[in-house]
Amino acid sequence: MSVVVIGGGWAGCSAAVTARKQGEEVHLLERTDMLLGLGNAGGIMRNNGRYTLTEECIAMGASELFKITDDCATHVDVDFPGHRHASFYNVKKVEPRVRRMLSDMGVKIRLMFRAVQVIKTPSDRIDAVISADGEEVYGDVFIETTGTAGPMGNCTYYGRGCSMCILR
Repeated sequence: MSVVVIGGGWAGCSAAVTARKQGEEVHLLERTDMLLGLGNAGGIMRNNGRYTLTEECIAMGASELFKITDDCATHVDVDFPGHRHASFYNVKKVEPRVRRMLSDMGVKIRLMFRAVQVIKTPSDRIDAVISADGEEVYGDVFIETTGTAGPMGNCTYYGRGCSMCILR
């Protein structure tokens, strides 16, 4: 089976790992030039609810991504206003390691792929996604993980700007 994951943030990378562990062919499509999305802006893991989530994911056999952030942690178990037991990781080290791990697993990564349209079968089933450049990626299963970053205009519409501008 061919699985197409749209969005290369933490959720998309996690979905790609899980699908590959099941033996599926995986295509990971990301609109920017690097993986992990807002994970490249914050560099924070295991804070607040993420602490429980991380431990649960590790216990259920999905430890690969968390091992990378733990290996690249510069500070661990930090409490600061609004956050407890946080770990901070070096964002310059994490993304290349995640990309290499996915590639080594056999995930086909396509960066700078902005999905803008789908091709459907007559029965309304999605057959493929189409990029802004016209490239078509066909699959049997499509997982949309494009997340919360949204367009850059959200910074001024919903507030006074934020660190999301790191997304290119």
